[in-house]
Amino acid sequence: MTYQIFSPLHILLLVVVTSAIGISTPRSAAAQCLEYEPKVVRLSGVIVRETHPGRPNFESIANGDEPETIWVLKLKKAVCVLASDDINVQADNEKEIQLVLEAEQYRRYRRLLGKRVTVSGKLFHNHTGHHHKTLLLKTDEIGKQLAP
Repeated sequence: MTYQIFSPLHILLLVVVTSAIGISTPRSAAAQCLEYEPKVVRLSGVIVRETHPGRPNFESIANGDEPETIWVLKLKKAVCVLASDDINVQADNEKEIQLVLEAEQYRRYRRLLGKRVTVSGKLFHNHTGHHHKTLLLKTDEIGKQLAP
């Protein structure tokens, strides 16, 4: 004996009702999310310097891990990023982004620490112990933001 719980008409009705009441993710929310590399993004915020535990255990400077100083872009408004693969997974409600800079960029942009800036580059998701924030930005350029 075979039982049919839902007819095709019931399934269609279920899809229409759940879409109408907003159970599925709205396209407009996904459209507002950023994309990972190779897409170039521009973000605005304040650059701050932070120190985190590094090698060998990435747990505690007080217990012997090397200090790692990073630059972080603190955003006024949280962002989300759409998944692109197994490493660059969906990220939601992120307000801090670790900046990935070349040695020369640290020297060039040092005067912008603590300032409101606009940064351009390519986003990627953390995947090593040296990545202290969920999102990182391979930084192309940093510019001081003019007062509104």
